[in-house]
Amino acid sequence: MKKVGEIVWYHKIDFLTLILIILPLFLPFQPALNPSADIDLASGRLIILGLTVWGGWLVLVQNKKWFSPATPTFLLLFFLFWCFSSGFMADDLGRFLRKIMVFFSIFPLYFLLTTFLSKDFYWKKSFSIWSWTAFFVSLVGLSQFCFQFIFSREIFFRVWGKFVAPILFGSNAGEAIASNPSWLVATGSGDLLRAISVFPDPHMLAFYLEMSLPLQVVWALQKSQKFYWLLPASSLLTLLLTFSRGSYVGLFGMVAWLVYFLKQKGQLEFLFSKTSGNKTRPYRIFYLLIGIGLITWSIFSVTPVRDRFLSILDTGEGSNKGRLEIWQEAISVVAYNPLLGVGLGNYSNFVRPESKYREPIYAHNTYLDLASEIGLPGLLAWLGFLIWGFKPLFSHFHKKNNLILTDQEGKDSLLFNYNLASALGLWGFALHCLFETPIFSPQILPLFIYLLAFRSYFQKKRGSIR
Repeated sequence: MKKVGEIVWYHKIDFLTLILIILPLFLPFQPALNPSADIDLASGRLIILGLTVWGGWLVLVQNKKWFSPATPTFLLLFFLFWCFSSGFMADDLGRFLRKIMVFFSIFPLYFLLTTFLSKDFYWKKSFSIWSWTAFFVSLVGLSQFCFQFIFSREIFFRVWGKFVAPILFGSNAGEAIASNPSWLVATGSGDLLRAISVFPDPHMLAFYLEMSLPLQVVWALQKSQKFYWLLPASSLLTLLLTFSRGSYVGLFGMVAWLVYFLKQKGQLEFLFSKTSGNKTRPYRIFYLLIGIGLITWSIFSVTPVRDRFLSILDTGEGSNKGRLEIWQEAISVVAYNPLLGVGLGNYSNFVRPESKYREPIYAHNTYLDLASEIGLPGLLAWLGFLIWGFKPLFSHFHKKNNLILTDQEGKDSLLFNYNLASALGLWGFALHCLFETPIFSPQILPLFIYLLAFRSYFQKKRGSIR
């Protein structure tokens, strides 16, 4: 039976904190607004701006400390400053202003989270809400994939492209997405509809699930009922059905970290603690790896998924060949102005002056996109921010003692597990960024900030933030 305090937990916190806790429920499903004929504005950005004004007022009234003189804070501020400075190099000021406003309307969320989500309980609730939300998002993706076998892809394109996409992404973006979709994947037996769920394309869905999957595993590990394993299982299956090769690289990197760690330690297992009453029972990562391996093997026995994965290193394959050519072009753009780039949002205008704003012209690599648009100093700040985020995955390899994904001091193990889950999600995100650019997505960037803000909260709580 739940305690009374658990039933009415939301009665004990202020409304701003409550919104921040439940915001991950809204972000994937946020509708877009059309304030003018050519502008699509994600409602999540407006909500974050409103919360920023509200939070700023509370900081002043309650004299809250909002600025933490720590590495991630300085890196974030330098990154934003350098993005703004790149505007002096922009040929198309309108494109620059659109992109810089995306950052300035979303990154304040980092300071809101580090200021107002100041208790373990808040983060646990937020991550549990995120885990359940990701489960329902994955079910939508699975339903879409199955729809083509029950009805037809043409019906899906008409319904989703005409009625759903304009609501989720705006009339302009929805039309552009429907006319130039990456919703299909070519297989030996014909085209297949990929899982996209409530995202504009399968790649953004894959980024979302990569960040969600480790959190769901931690959530399932602390539950006694096996039912909760449906959450990560559904997300893993949907992730594979996005047919996003970049996500396969990210997923492979996350599993490879677990295997490499075990090999480094000379053992095949370490422990997650699970408390039931007054008893503590161990969960062995070795068994978790076996489960992941069996699920992955069963999915990869499906020919389209296997072929898609094996084509990652095929430089002669059409899209891979095109991507390599785009990377070479992006490197030449970086060489043109390595200090300030060509201006945030101006890559497409630089390489194709006749291109329209919504044409999908970018480097297909987050790091090359940033280096070409804001220069190498801005890229280094972003890399520092990102590396700091997944640092826990590699900071223990030099130690002789085994890394236990629990609090060795006998405190709450769940928070420690979420810390490594956040770092692991950021690691998968970083690897996937080698092939796509998700940082302007109003659905992905705020959740990316959630993981970094939690990492900052955890490090500060442990007194080890530098």
